Amino acid sequence: MLVLKRSIQLFIIAAMAVSGIASAGEHYHPFAESLDFNPDWQFFAPVDVEQLEELHPRKRANKGWFVTYDRMHIGFDRPDQDGAQSSKIDMTWGNRWDVGFMGEKNTGWLFSWTSVSGPNVYFDRRDQRLLQPATAVERFPALRPRFPFDPNFGDGTILVRQSLNVATLTNLEFNRSWRLSPYHYGGILEPMIGFRYMGFNDYAVNEDHFYTTAGTGTAINAEEFRTQITRTDNRMVMGQLGYRYVQPVNRMTFSQDGRFFAGPNFQTQGYSSYNFILTDDGAVAGGPVPFQQLSTYAGKDNTEFVVGMDLRFEAAYQFTKAFNIRMGGQVLYVGRGVWRGANPLQGPQNENDQDIVSPAWTFGATFNR
Repeated sequence: MLVLKRSIQLFIIAAMAVSGIASAGEHYHPFAESLDFNPDWQFFAPVDVEQLEELHPRKRANKGWFVTYDRMHIGFDRPDQDGAQSSKIDMTWGNRWDVGFMGEKNTGWLFSWTSVSGPNVYFDRRDQRLLQPATAVERFPALRPRFPFDPNFGDGTILVRQSLNVATLTNLEFNRSWRLSPYHYGGILEPMIGFRYMGFNDYAVNEDHFYTTAGTGTAINAEEFRTQITRTDNRMVMGQLGYRYVQPVNRMTFSQDGRFFAGPNFQTQGYSSYNFILTDDGAVAGGPVPFQQLSTYAGKDNTEFVVGMDLRFEAAYQFTKAFNIRMGGQVLYVGRGVWRGANPLQGPQNENDQDIVSPAWTFGATFNR
């Protein structure tokens, strides 16, 4: 019986070995689409320019995983708000990452993430604080109550802000792509279809600083700092169609991307008002100034349909076998369906069908693409 068991074990081991050799000859494994490529792991080998010029365009288009990073100098137009100059573009900085894969069968995936914190454009002024002790040394004693968020300039003033263009942008994409046969002059077209989520948060901030007097006299007995904040969130869930066209020329690679998207925009707007009041009844000379906080809040929801496009133009210079640096431009345009709010008496607070115009300059690096 022991001999029989050992014979069966040897037979199974031999069968597995034969099967493994056959599979190795066919390069078969269950994840062939994502692993069956040969990068040779020499990503930073020097570029052979003569060999690069002789390569067939399809051979120059790398297979396997790739990563790109771009730093963006990006702008946004202003909302339709009184005195905000809605046609003006305000610039800020952002980041974009692309991670993807292109298999041996010329089909692949692309994931893209963009994050922009800004712009943060305000009209600022500094008002004099009148409820202050006479001497400069006593203006900001440790035990004397002050306005929350009151910057200590050391000169008895307070910062009062009116927002002109304050927003943040988050963009997520997931696409399926195909690489077609090269054209006569070496250009390669990669159509894509996918999903895009775009979150655009708009902030309207208006602050006021004023005083009240006691009765008919001229003595100031109360100082008030009022803040109004309207936050409007746009959550756009969209399908998209697009393409990427690549043209290699010696060490350079020129590319153009176009993506066209449409879908519902789930909108939410919240309004808050805060009053910070300092009073002085004059009972105690130079005494403490108590403050009282009052707040109100209101919110509402809406849904719109958005359409837009995302166009990119880039030029890359090949430094090593699989590493290049690039720079380019981008235009993001959402034609309708975006809610960009304002505070009461400051503009069209309920204008939920505005647009976004967002041009950008980009520069970054690409690994194995």
